[in-house]
Amino acid sequence: MKAFNTVFASVLQNEGKAAGQPATVFVASDDADARQSVAARAKSAGFRSVETGGLASARYLEPVAGLNIALGYGLGHGTDIAPTWQGIA
Repeated sequence: MKAFNTVFASVLQNEGKAAGQPATVFVASDDADARQSVAARAKSAGFRSVETGGLASARYLEPVAGLNIALGYGLGHGTDIAPTWQGIA
């Protein structure tokens, strides 16, 4: 299972909001029931959630997290940011 790794702790503490908007939590797991359960939990906590499929897709989430860190810390945008995908339910 992989989830929440692209979201800064401050967004987690802010009811899933980054700059006032729901942040996206990407959820990867080989167990479809577990993936759906975590995605539902993320939604109930105020996030948008996107199921990305099995754990093979988790390798693609690492660069997304790295980009978020580079933007937040390296380029000075702070931690009130998060990757988000619109149009995917």
